[in-house]
Amino acid sequence: MSGARVDYIAPWWTYWLHNFPHINLSFQTVDNTFSPKDNNYLQSLIFLAIIAAICLGFNLLFLLVYLTCLCCCKKGEAEETKKSPSSCFVWIAVFAGLVCW
Repeated sequence: MSGARVDYIAPWWTYWLHNFPHINLSFQTVDNTFSPKDNNYLQSLIFLAIIAAICLGFNLLFLLVYLTCLCCCKKGEAEETKKSPSSCFVWIAVFAGLVCW
């Protein structure tokens, strides 16, 4: 493959993921060289995917709690009153962003 492009610049997140500590499912560190046929390396990628899935679960849980509070707790208020949106949504969005950033 002599015609390969040499001017490719990898995105910032690939460097971040490559330098992230690679831990397999037994909580042992793994060499971070790219080797997709190595079982320990694949386990470390699965571990990263599990971390991302847990963050997504927390995000969805906070969103569910917020929407439940929004729908159920505010039914007693009059609909004609105009109030500024509560800061509850802002803080949930900030916390969810920090958890999964």
